[in-house]
Amino acid sequence: MNGKSKYAVGNPGRAAQRLSARHRIFAIITIFLSVTASLAAIEWLLSYQRQMIERSDQLQPGMILYDPRLGWRLKPNWFGSHKHYDYDVYYSINKFGFRGPPPPQTDKLRFALVGDSFTFGQGVGDDQTFVHLLNEAGKGTEFLNFGVPGYSTDQQYLMIRERVGLFKPDVLVLVVYLANDLFDNERQYPLQGDHAKPYFHLHPDGGLELLNTPVPTESRPAAARTDSLTNLVLGESQPPPTTLQRWLGGFEITRRLGMFQPVYRGDDADFEARFSYTLALFRALVGRISESARELQAELTVALLPGRSFVENPEGLSAGYQDFLRRSLLRDLSTMAGVKVIDLAGALREAQQQGKGGLYYPNDGHLSPQGHLLLARLIGERLLP
Repeated sequence: MNGKSKYAVGNPGRAAQRLSARHRIFAIITIFLSVTASLAAIEWLLSYQRQMIERSDQLQPGMILYDPRLGWRLKPNWFGSHKHYDYDVYYSINKFGFRGPPPPQTDKLRFALVGDSFTFGQGVGDDQTFVHLLNEAGKGTEFLNFGVPGYSTDQQYLMIRERVGLFKPDVLVLVVYLANDLFDNERQYPLQGDHAKPYFHLHPDGGLELLNTPVPTESRPAAARTDSLTNLVLGESQPPPTTLQRWLGGFEITRRLGMFQPVYRGDDADFEARFSYTLALFRALVGRISESARELQAELTVALLPGRSFVENPEGLSAGYQDFLRRSLLRDLSTMAGVKVIDLAGALREAQQQGKGGLYYPNDGHLSPQGHLLLARLIGERLLP
């Protein structure tokens, strides 16, 4: 036959094209499902690791006691372990209710270091805290550790009046944790704690009124648990995240990559307006502490200590507001008679940029042994004769 058979096969090129298209679609679907399954597996593993890290924080009970005046205090003669994903250490509390050995009766120049968990030395052993290391380095001096986890400036002022003064220090060193100390001064519950605390209200005439004392024993109510440092810093001037941003930002993968997280787009004027009362209250508290130091015939030094994000992520939101507070305090405290300032924040960031990493624990966020060692050197250079 000259014509094509009615049974002849159609154009093989078009058939091959249709088959190739189906293969491409199948390949795309396969890749998509594989990537989705891989991301789901990674998300599950990272979430499981995060839960494991959070559950790993185990402090032997009994170290913290209720105090109607201060909110809480350390139990005298307590000894116990603190286990975490990042560390496994022991703490010992002396008979006076502070960390470290009891102070001997000597004629040495006495420094009293007052602060929170960073001064206390959460996450390091008794012989690794920067206070202990300062004692080893100093000749003719002694350093006493009055750090109490969770304390803010208001509690530290009350403790100086009621307890620290009994030890007759020659120098008071107030260690200010820039990440949350100033914000907790305004609150009856700290942002990251459940125990109630005393706090002061600053009146327009400059007077300070002590509130929430005797401190109630009730834990932080559910309504207050929704407060967060991020919301406090951003305020209401920033546009709220969209539903998609909240959903994507909730994944552990995106959280660790820093994706879809709040970003501050503002300037110092915004921070100044938002934190004017916060700074004024802190200045008033430092003024009271300065008066107490004069009554004790002691010098006062204020050390500005940053959080991990200030050192490791200078472009982030947390670093931004900490740097604003740091610069504001360096400016304001320099005008207060008899107050010296140590800028630990700038020195720690500089050390990080020079390659001295590992200053903070990656998950717990407190200073590592390397961080305490550096801090002891920095403080020693400013304080030791």
